[in-house]
Amino acid sequence: MTAEERQKLVEQARALLLEQVVRWESPMRWSEDDSNGYRKLAVAARQALAGDMGAIATLRRVFDESFFARTNSHNEYGLASLGLALLGDRESVERIRAVSPINLNRTTKPLALALLEED
Repeated sequence: MTAEERQKLVEQARALLLEQVVRWESPMRWSEDDSNGYRKLAVAARQALAGDMGAIATLRRVFDESFFARTNSHNEYGLASLGLALLGDRESVERIRAVSPINLNRTTKPLALALLEED
């Protein structure tokens, strides 16, 4: 993959993540105690957009904890996948590969994998 092709993928991933994180930042998504982790996921997505590697642990929780920031749509996997890909977290490739390609994940899964598996 050329540098130009990679840059296009990065721009596409950033735009999609930004579009989605705005939806997750809605106060209607969480209760005051945020026991489901929706606010934490939105903050971690913003951190990923800023290049903050500290977001990796929170983004991985979407895959590793059964009820962390999870809805029936499973779009949270897409949000986490893009964040991890933008941060270059190759240790999460297997997590992303295991995501069912439904809903938002039809787009985010191949995009995240393309960013992480290129070389």
